Amino acid sequence: MRMKAKYLQFVVLACLAGCFVLTGCYDAREVEAFLVKSRAPVSGVVYRVYPPDVISISSRHVPEINEVTQQVRPDGKINVPLIGEVYVAGKTPKEIEDLLTKAAEDYYEEVDATVDMVAYNSQKFYVFGQVGRPGPMQWTGRDTFLDVLSKAQPTPLAWPERIIVVRGAEPQDGGSATTQPSGQYLIMGVHPPDKDKPRYKITINLMAMVQSGDLSNNILLKPNDIIYVQPNPFASVALAVEKIFSPIRAVSDGLGDYRELVRQARWIDDGQPREDAGRERATLIAR
Repeated sequence: MRMKAKYLQFVVLACLAGCFVLTGCYDAREVEAFLVKSRAPVSGVVYRVYPPDVISISSRHVPEINEVTQQVRPDGKINVPLIGEVYVAGKTPKEIEDLLTKAAEDYYEEVDATVDMVAYNSQKFYVFGQVGRPGPMQWTGRDTFLDVLSKAQPTPLAWPERIIVVRGAEPQDGGSATTQPSGQYLIMGVHPPDKDKPRYKITINLMAMVQSGDLSNNILLKPNDIIYVQPNPFASVALAVEKIFSPIRAVSDGLGDYRELVRQARWIDDGQPREDAGRERATLIAR
C-alpha cells in the first residue's frame, strides 16, 4: 500500500511539474504588443460598422433621412428613404455621413447628415476556459482585462495567476486561404507564425491585480481578442483523469440501464409487474 501511495504521489507531482513546464514562464516582453500609451482613454481602434450593427441618421435639411434608424443587413447595406440602398459595411460613421450627404445633393441644395451608433452588435471578443460565463462579449472600445474577468467569473478550477490573452493576425474575420499548407498545419491545424502577420500572446496574473492592486497589465482589449482561463495544475490532472474514465463510466451506466429494462420486461412477462414498473421503464427508455 505504501509503495502504491508513493507511486501515486510521484505521478501527481510529475503531472504538476509537466503543467508548469508546458505553460512556460512569464515573459515581460510579451506585454509590449498589447500596451497602448499610458492612461489611454480608449483602445485606439477606429470603430467600423458591420452587420448587424444598428445606426441612426438625423438631418436638419433633408427631412426624408431625419430620425431614421437602420440595422446593417447581412449584405452590408442599409435602405434609406429618398436615397435608396447604401453600402456601409467596413465604413466609419463619418464616412457614412459623407456618403449620405453626397447622395442627398441630387435632391437638395443644402444638405447634411449625422450618423450615430445605436447598437454595437458586430465587434466581439471571446472568453473560454474555466469561467462561469464563457462565450462572446460585445466590444465597446473601453473593455479592460479586469472588466471582462469580473463579468466572466473564474471558477474554483481556474488558474488566476496564469490567464492567457491571444491577439490574432489580420484578417481576423472570415479566415484566409493558403495555397501550400505546412506540415504543422496538416498535423495540428495551426499555421506557423508569419513575421509579416504576427500573432501575440500574453500571460496575465489576475491575482496580482486583486491582491496587490498591480494594474500595469490591465490591458484594453480589441475586437476578436481571445481570453483563455486555463485550469490550475490540480484541476488539469483531475480533468485528464475524468477524460480517460468518462467513456468507461458511460458504457457501465448504459449496461446498467439495459439490465434494468430486461428485469422489468421479465416481471411483466411473468405476470408480476410492480406498481411503478411501467413508470420506471418509461423513464429508462427516455434516457
